Amino acid sequence: MAYIGAMPPVPAPPPRKPFHPLTWLRNSFLAGIAVVLPFVVTASLIWLVVNFIDTQVEPIIPERLSFLTRFPGGGLLIAVAALTIVGALAGNLIGRWIVATADKAIANLPLVRSIYGGAKQVFKQVAAPERTSFKQAVLVEFPSPGSWAIGFITNEDTAEVHTDTGLDLVAVYVPQAPIPTSGFLLYLPREGLKPLALTPEEALKRVISLGIIRDPSALTGSNAAK
Repeated sequence: MAYIGAMPPVPAPPPRKPFHPLTWLRNSFLAGIAVVLPFVVTASLIWLVVNFIDTQVEPIIPERLSFLTRFPGGGLLIAVAALTIVGALAGNLIGRWIVATADKAIANLPLVRSIYGGAKQVFKQVAAPERTSFKQAVLVEFPSPGSWAIGFITNEDTAEVHTDTGLDLVAVYVPQAPIPTSGFLLYLPREGLKPLALTPEEALKRVISLGIIRDPSALTGSNAAK
């Protein structure tokens, strides 16, 4: 019969902290803020966007469709419908000819063509169904050696940079926290990047939350390893 050793003693549970009404009120208030504010911020942003679109579209709505202006979002509905129709028309032969003709006309305007060309490339990338704007989340040494920042690989095909430098570089966008729309475009050697297991969406949450958000499962695994 195999010998079974003595079971290790069960650790005693930590002592309970005494109940303090003020502490309970404070914690409950902060928990309420954490639950309610995300809904309030999201609803406020949606309302601002809808109201802005309504304000821009309502003046050009035909009189026979004026009933759509009697409720919020009517202008947004018309804008969505109009853009959908334009996109469908631009996909056929006549629509492609009209777009190509407009592109050629704008290409002859010295200042406008650069603005239009850049805006067209950006929105074409955003609208592409197969797009992956942020291909992978990585760590980069930035802004100085020994300091690491979250970055996102945006383009691995940098032939125009390779032609001038002779280096194998990739385009990496390093966002500023907590507003990721502002940041730095860096061309870095591929071997200097440290890939992260986080998805680009999860890594972006770390940037927006100033590093407060973390993965509970990773934290549990780290504690278990200890």
